[in-house]
Amino acid sequence: MPTFRERLVTAMGNISPLVVLFFLCVLFSLLTFVIPGGAFDRRTIDIMGHARSIVVPGSFHYVPSVPQGFRELWTVFMRGAIEGADRSFVILLSAGAMTAVIATGAIDAAIHAIVRRTRRFGIAFIPIIVFALGACGATFGMYEEAIPFILVITPLMLTMGYDSMSAVFVMYWSIAVGFACGITNPYTVTIGQALAGVPLYSGTGYRVVCFLVMMTITSLVIMRYAARVHRDPACSLSAEEDVANRERLRASPEMSTAAPLTPRRMVGLVTLLAGFVILMVGLLRYDWGFNEIGALFLWMGIVVPIAGGLSVKEMIEKNIDGMRSVMIAVIMMSAAQILYFILHDALILDTILNFCAGYLTRVPHFVVAYVMFGTSALMAALLGSASGTAATVMPILAPLADVLHFSKQIVVLAFQMATGAFNFWMPWDGIAFTICSMAGVNFFRYIKAAAKFAVLVYVPAALILLALAVMLDYQ
Repeated sequence: MPTFRERLVTAMGNISPLVVLFFLCVLFSLLTFVIPGGAFDRRTIDIMGHARSIVVPGSFHYVPSVPQGFRELWTVFMRGAIEGADRSFVILLSAGAMTAVIATGAIDAAIHAIVRRTRRFGIAFIPIIVFALGACGATFGMYEEAIPFILVITPLMLTMGYDSMSAVFVMYWSIAVGFACGITNPYTVTIGQALAGVPLYSGTGYRVVCFLVMMTITSLVIMRYAARVHRDPACSLSAEEDVANRERLRASPEMSTAAPLTPRRMVGLVTLLAGFVILMVGLLRYDWGFNEIGALFLWMGIVVPIAGGLSVKEMIEKNIDGMRSVMIAVIMMSAAQILYFILHDALILDTILNFCAGYLTRVPHFVVAYVMFGTSALMAALLGSASGTAATVMPILAPLADVLHFSKQIVVLAFQMATGAFNFWMPWDGIAFTICSMAGVNFFRYIKAAAKFAVLVYVPAALILLALAVMLDYQ
């Protein structure tokens, strides 16, 4: 007979994340009847060619709150859907395109060919991918744009004898940690330093050290899990799902199951590679947004599958199948916007920020960096946007650093590393749910594993690096 804990775990696994999100919305709504309203004055400034609305330090004042009941919230889901429509369509189009490409057998054939020729590298593939993806997040701020890569990394990990959950770790933890430990990340480093009034890209040396340390730790944690799964598949967090995943993605350690690398499939692979090269050039050189990225995946979903051997009818059907597979994730991302809208519309978001920042003047100097880290992490979890968090917290934290005779460079470092504390494992994280859906793994099992990694590994390592920065008087 199953124990209570086993029954509880099973029940949690059967709960839809949308149900969890609904109860969080109810909780946040109730808070709007308790927390007093408040507001900072704001002004608009230009940062790197973009207009940013930032708070005015010392301007906080209490205002009447606007409690959010059913009358205020009954249309809020549509606001979230409209607000995130561009990101939602990128996810739909990329999932459709990559599903159609996988149907050609080209990726399957290429992965087996790579594994067959590089089998001696084994688990060393993991840090290579981790550092490569992490560097993309650390340098030019790649985040949501990396989602389609999960449909390539998952069959790769399965073919190498690992599991789908390790693919999610490799994909999402690399991007999230790399983004947070940014070297030249425009959404954290550039905006943070501009708002703090420190020279642009100053202090790069220590940020490189932080990046190398955190990506090494992330690689080791993932390798430890993957090695355990390789030795004993029963240890896998996605063992049940991987039975279907191997069939769906045509991924198996058995080389006999590989699709042959025909000339037609080779043409498809070359076309796919060209598409991703165009994507990287667009992101790095031309500052592409979701409009351009979505349009590229639309055309990739048409051209690459046909080049790889699918008929027009099959190409359309596979694109639709891929879009259907992530529909619940798109709904989840739209619904997750509601949490921010509740706090914003109730006029209590600034009250929460002011309450947290107020503790900075009342704590010993050596824990100031930690309080700044905690404040930034909380706001990042609530706002869901690194640049939005920067515009909200940096104008308050940076002037306080002057009062406390504290390094503004450490303020920026605390803020940017805090963006990786919560965001990749919150139950309302639509990106995590999207990646789990596309990889075919249980969302709550991922959340549990990611929370353990964040609490036991990422946050302690980040706090140690911050303490070291204080000791070195990082400027």
